[in-house]
Amino acid sequence: MADKIATDFVSNIKAKSKKAIEWFRSIVKQTQRTAFPASTGRKEIMTDRNIGIRTGKPIIGKLYLFQYSAKWADILPYWDMWPLIFPFDYAKNGFYGINLHYLRPNARAALMIRLIKAQGVSGNMNENFKLKLNYDIITKFKPARPCIKRYLFSQVQGKGLYGISGEDWSYAAALPLQKFQKESASYVWKQGDDDSEQD
Repeated sequence: MADKIATDFVSNIKAKSKKAIEWFRSIVKQTQRTAFPASTGRKEIMTDRNIGIRTGKPIIGKLYLFQYSAKWADILPYWDMWPLIFPFDYAKNGFYGINLHYLRPNARAALMIRLIKAQGVSGNMNENFKLKLNYDIITKFKPARPCIKRYLFSQVQGKGLYGISGEDWSYAAALPLQKFQKESASYVWKQGDDDSEQD
């Protein structure tokens, strides 16, 4: 079943790639009042079916996008203002997650496929779909290691975390939603490339 889900995910990426930007632009404008930068269209990340998944506390294994202000922004070499994350564990006053934005778009999709296939998850990729995640599973995949981040609830901006339905993961992984501070996306991705090549 997991292989079928992974295959369907790949098919969705191929079938929807030309429609991804159209989807991105057609997403509901309800979040415009939550400080989404008008220049990027990030304000439109939520579809009608995703509006109901907005939350203050994430569910392990689901996919979320949110606006974030890093607490230690002054000392961090770089950080993502718009994390796209799979939470995998809760922490004091926050949670740990894989921020897919620390990988290049094609690497994001590859990691998602490997996680789907590795865990034997089943079901349809809809609003209820989620991965079975924990630290041990994630660290088996080198590309995931640079993506492991801790997030504080107090630093989440706007109206919380916006859940992305499983059927739209292929869109979200491909779109340029990241907004790194202090460094460019190409610089951050290069660091991830270097980390994944090390033993």
